[in-house]
Amino acid sequence: MAEKPLPFWLALVDRLVEERFSAALDEHGVTRTQWHLLSTLATGPASGAELDRDLAGMVTTPEGETGAEELSELVESGWVTVGAAYEITERGNAAYDRLADVVDELRETLTEGLTDEEQANVVVALDRMARNLGWNG
Repeated sequence: MAEKPLPFWLALVDRLVEERFSAALDEHGVTRTQWHLLSTLATGPASGAELDRDLAGMVTTPEGETGAEELSELVESGWVTVGAAYEITERGNAAYDRLADVVDELRETLTEGLTDEEQANVVVALDRMARNLGWNG
């Protein structure tokens, strides 16, 4: 087997993560964007502008998904209310907790066989690469 260059592995892992997470969340009737919005709101109320800024930080937003549309669906489902700010409801928190278990399992699968030190080294290396390419995170 020929050794593959770093960009190959980065693109492959990114694609596989997106596919697995999207499929797992889709099984529960939630998109990646909705999961991200629920995750943000689980930490406390947020304005539309704050949610937009948070979504802008996502590496990718699946094609056809907009924050406003996704948020509207969460409001319609009774998982989020809107007043002075958007806020997760009790029903939304219960859904978030169930989904968090699914996401935690996926994250464990992703890092299976890696030591804590190996995981930390990967994060440091990826952070450095992103900053080398202009990311100011």
